[in-house]
Amino acid sequence: MMGFKRALVVALCSRVSIIFWTFLTFFVVISGPFGSYHSIDLARRALIFVPTLGLVMLIGTLIRLLVSHWILPAAPRLASLGAALVAATLLPPLVLALLPQLLGGADLVQLAPLELAVLILGIFLAQSALEAQEGQGASADRAVAAGAPKHRLLHRIEPARRGEVLAISVRDHYVDVQTGKGTVSLLLRFADAMAEVDPQAGLQVHRSYWVAWEAIEAVEREGVKLYLKLRHGARVPVSKNHRYKLEARGLI
Repeated sequence: MMGFKRALVVALCSRVSIIFWTFLTFFVVISGPFGSYHSIDLARRALIFVPTLGLVMLIGTLIRLLVSHWILPAAPRLASLGAALVAATLLPPLVLALLPQLLGGADLVQLAPLELAVLILGIFLAQSALEAQEGQGASADRAVAAGAPKHRLLHRIEPARRGEVLAISVRDHYVDVQTGKGTVSLLLRFADAMAEVDPQAGLQVHRSYWVAWEAIEAVEREGVKLYLKLRHGARVPVSKNHRYKLEARGLI
């Protein structure tokens, strides 16, 4: 029981819930639905609609928790839809019975129960969609903190083969991506692969090779030819057009 109470408090005090219901309440008070705009002043509308919407929020949140925790705990999307349908069924009679008492003798526009049900259904589905989006954002933040791929190229590689990118080379219509966990072949243009490895620090040293700065273990010469020895054992040629990059780095 204590767990359910805690979940209720968390749900009512969540950022999405507070912002969503505050905006909705403000809109209802200002717009004056059911004909209350012309028959009731702003202050009295606030006194009536703020607690009414607060009650709707509380009951709706209770319904959502009951459905998501005890009826459909393994299907959050279906639980959100089911809770919205239950709220749209139970709340209209309560609202239609409560508002005339609160609004007194005001000249009201009669709203059919079905219309109010559709309105409530839309409100709770909108809140569920916003909370789902918020949850995805939080999951993405946790993934980044837990070491998610640092650049787009790694998203193309299966998680078990992901690692620090050491070198990229061209092979026919493929690129071979050498990571700390092995080599992976991708059907991708070399230029696109280099663009997607950004912002990892590295350089193109040949028309067919890109290497990470941190992967360079030594510079080797064979006559006029220049090679880079990488720490995973590979040997990469350096073309004359790209030697200035190594000179600027102080490697030659």
